[in-house]
Amino acid sequence: MPGALRAALLFGHAVMAAAVLASLPFDEADVPLPAVTATVLIVLIPAWYRAAVAATDEWAAAVRALVNAGRKPLAEALGLVLPQDLGKEREMWLLVTRMSRRPYRPAADAALAPYRAAPAGRAATALRRRPPPDVRHP
Repeated sequence: MPGALRAALLFGHAVMAAAVLASLPFDEADVPLPAVTATVLIVLIPAWYRAAVAATDEWAAAVRALVNAGRKPLAEALGLVLPQDLGKEREMWLLVTRMSRRPYRPAADAALAPYRAAPAGRAATALRRRPPPDVRHP
């Protein structure tokens, strides 16, 4: 059962139990049935809460694995080299995320310089020497 469904069951049971309990003073004909319904709903709330927490933990583990699998390709795509030390890698990713959230500053570029990949030989040199394309607007 998906985590969202478990959370919906949790909140749905809580809302229904509150509605049933609120209707008890106004229902003179059949008091035992709403009381039993509210009791069952209230008893099930902790079970749905535990199920929702378990689903969230599984989802967090899956997201963590996905992020870990994508670290190296993302670093390569950004022209960075992953450091061997995990602390240095965390520092590198912190700098990368800061550069995307804050205005550009030369100090941030200098701080990220140790993590940059060396140019890939002739291909990188050829790309830098190539003149810009001639752009003509209609």
